[in-house]
Amino acid sequence: PIKFYSAWFCPYAQRAWITLEHLSIPYEYVESLTVRSNQNSEGGHHGYDKHPRLLEINPKGLVPTLEFPLETTNNSSIGKKLHHLKDAAVLSDSIDCMEFLNSYVIDKGGVGGEGGNFIPDSSFLSDAIKFNQKICSTFYKILMKPSLEEQEESYRAFSSGIAEFMAEIGSDGYYKGCNCPSIVDFTVIPWLLRFPLLLHYRPTLMKLGEGNEKLSSYIERMKDLPAIQKTLWKDGNDLIEVYQRYANGTAQSQLGKAVRSGKNAHDV
Repeated sequence: PIKFYSAWFCPYAQRAWITLEHLSIPYEYVESLTVRSNQNSEGGHHGYDKHPRLLEINPKGLVPTLEFPLETTNNSSIGKKLHHLKDAAVLSDSIDCMEFLNSYVIDKGGVGGEGGNFIPDSSFLSDAIKFNQKICSTFYKILMKPSLEEQEESYRAFSSGIAEFMAEIGSDGYYKGCNCPSIVDFTVIPWLLRFPLLLHYRPTLMKLGEGNEKLSSYIERMKDLPAIQKTLWKDGNDLIEVYQRYANGTAQSQLGKAVRSGKNAHDV
């Protein structure tokens, strides 16, 4: 089966994990990142201890990373991003992973478990990339920007992105009125599920969910999907603890360093 190098707390990895489950693709889960309690201690890799095989096939050590048998090929445009090593074919970047897995199932003549082609047309992929920038990247700025003014600015951008996204959600359905979730839903939902982190670390800012029944209903509808249930963390307090390094500005991850230096998370 596909080897899936992941980290239980990572929303980017959760995207690929949801997709594997949604499309009923056999895989081997490999927990690959352990957060170092002292982010500035010697050794480790950007504040983590990382699985050696992950670093071997992806020197950046980022998750998600998918490892396929060497003979794996795909004739689609996304297939060109599959990196062939001497003993495996490898793909990283969460949206690329979702797109490739969708194509992978279609190539094999399948339609997956809960859904089929969750990229009905190219606009869905474009929208996934757009909301990754507008919602997912601004999430980290809310946590990491040092001044309240910068946090408030990031929060307004975050709220605006979510409002634009929710305008396309049906009252009892998914993105653009689809009856099944699409790549856009799976791109955004890991961050919506992490609202409690903002409520914990930035409580004076985080009023987005108050009285927004449509948003709350959508989150619960997504959360109830079996594919998402299988990817959730066991204890919310553990997730809060892992994200403390972002909230207090000590994170040495590549994403943390990028946001601290003024870059966007989607540029990592």
